[in-house]
Amino acid sequence: MDSNPVSKEAAFRQFNEVLGRSNLRAALAYLLSLTDFRFIALFRRRGDKANAAVFYDREQPDLLFVDEVPASATYCALAIESRSPFNTGNALQDPRLTTHAAREAVQSYWGLPVMTPEGEILGTLCHYDVVPRDPTQVNLELMVEVASLLQQKGLVPPYPPAPST
Repeated sequence: MDSNPVSKEAAFRQFNEVLGRSNLRAALAYLLSLTDFRFIALFRRRGDKANAAVFYDREQPDLLFVDEVPASATYCALAIESRSPFNTGNALQDPRLTTHAAREAVQSYWGLPVMTPEGEILGTLCHYDVVPRDPTQVNLELMVEVASLLQQKGLVPPYPPAPST
């Protein structure tokens, strides 16, 4: 994480530059670098399952995919249900999550739904980690602008295909 905070405008401009010269994964990795979270992803939901259409792990940058999980076992489901950003800095101390399936494995989360102007939810854009993190380090305005751009430009990839065996 850069100790020199970047303005929302500069961060959005840099996100766009990285997106233009590379790809969505690299642009999301740039957003992740503005925080100390370990992961960033653009999750999609299909039926009762969820998976990352785009994923970046700062500790394992060569890892391209994560396992499909039950949609209800994600915090993304809470952002989708509320149709607004959802975050927790420490799931183990968050009374809203006492019975949530992911609370021990994913202890911090910041995410928001990516929606069309008509309200269709395309997925969730989220930062998360296996240890507690301060969710206030994620710039809400920046993430809303990024989510809007992804929707407007049709950059939300489809649900990931099943891995070949």
